[in-house]
Amino acid sequence: MYTIKFLTDDDSQENKHIDYLKGKGWDVSPIQINKLLETEEKMTAIIIEENTIPITCCWLMELTQRFDLPIYLFSTGGGSEANIVYLQLGVKICFAERTNAEELFHTLTNLLTHNLLERARGKEKIARSTSLELNPENLSAIVDGEREIILTRKEYQALEILYDNPCVAISYQEFKKHLWDTEHSLNNENYRIANVIFHLRNKIEKNTARPRFIKTVRSRGYMLDIR
Repeated sequence: MYTIKFLTDDDSQENKHIDYLKGKGWDVSPIQINKLLETEEKMTAIIIEENTIPITCCWLMELTQRFDLPIYLFSTGGGSEANIVYLQLGVKICFAERTNAEELFHTLTNLLTHNLLERARGKEKIARSTSLELNPENLSAIVDGEREIILTRKEYQALEILYDNPCVAISYQEFKKHLWDTEHSLNNENYRIANVIFHLRNKIEKNTARPRFIKTVRSRGYMLDIR
């Protein structure tokens, strides 16, 4: 099942295309730009309902800076010249509002399947060439194919979420969901996460002052650099 955010200026208005995708089991939720830019939810793609050309262009510039996701667009009247601008700003494909809902479903299915396969191949390529590997049976990390380092369960879980999302900043909120029961709030949760990363770095980094693998992304969280 795909998780799609449908960016619209009016999230209360019904859309037959979105209703059709929901009927096929997709998780599609309408959202406005401010909430979308703040969300930490995992998404497969973003679909934009065209607004005025200046507003739509502004949305696209903000979204492409914030997310590394395929973006599609419903063209509601801007015409081919506007679509060319949107494509130049990062939209993968523009759909006319009159596009048949079933045709849209199959087109998006093909596009998203291809995108997920490409991402999987990219991760596999990184895993083959990386100097850091995980061993789930031993809860350990192998550095440069030589040193096997035993980790605690929390350290391994933290490294695992970073490893599964190479070169992507993982927020404190995402760490919390992965490491602890999300139904229970934690006091000083950012400190607890920072403490896990501190001990993890001490184990796998040769120089914790200038870490090779785990980078701090200011005001966001942490990122695993295994390029």
